[in-house]
Amino acid sequence: MTSSPRKVRIIMTKPIFNRRYFVTGFHGIGLVGHISVRYLITSLECERVGYVEMIEEPAYCGYAFNQELLNTPAEIYHSESSGVTLFLANWGFYEKIMYSLIRTLAGWVIENGYRMAILFGGLDNETRGNDPSPLRVVTTGKFRELGISKCDAKEMDMFYNVVGPLALLLTEFERNGFPAIAILPYACKWRADPTAAAVGIEFFSKCFNVPVDISKLRELASKYEEELMQLRKALEEEQRRREGAPYYI
Repeated sequence: MTSSPRKVRIIMTKPIFNRRYFVTGFHGIGLVGHISVRYLITSLECERVGYVEMIEEPAYCGYAFNQELLNTPAEIYHSESSGVTLFLANWGFYEKIMYSLIRTLAGWVIENGYRMAILFGGLDNETRGNDPSPLRVVTTGKFRELGISKCDAKEMDMFYNVVGPLALLLTEFERNGFPAIAILPYACKWRADPTAAAVGIEFFSKCFNVPVDISKLRELASKYEEELMQLRKALEEEQRRREGAPYYI
């Protein structure tokens, strides 16, 4: 099932003993997946236990967000107390490597005996209409068989599709009969949306009984929205000023 190690390899630097949930998200609508994973890594006090080696991916690195470690294109973090393992994609990936990466990752999750996979993404809020629910979900058949009552949420509308790495992962898990759920809060597609990420994490926390304090994320979202509002007002005032300025010959 896994791809050739010449293209993609998962390198573990520390052992994992408590394997309950595998969690990931990518740079999609509202950056919801990426924001969610990074926030959970901090909130659950995870430590880096591995990384992904991709031979055909361009070489680059930088400081990890905790400024203590150099990061790689993709890393694995783990919280032994909660049994949550997170895959953090620091950047996007070229299409030529994406299929190898996703197949290797899905194979690793299944082979290591995780109970299920939880994927975070964003759903374009322009498709929301009058939907009172703040999010939708997409689940594999095996996940639906589990009948987890706390995860009772509306499935995504059949007229829309999941795309990108999230879609590839869901397809791999479905093909292999593995339980997986994608949590998709409605989000703004034009900018980062930490509010949507908070909605998704809160649902995850209740659904899977993993305590997560989202107060800091909501605080960040509030400040972010306030800054955007101030910027919008400044731009509007500048536009009005320019429109009312006299013309010179």
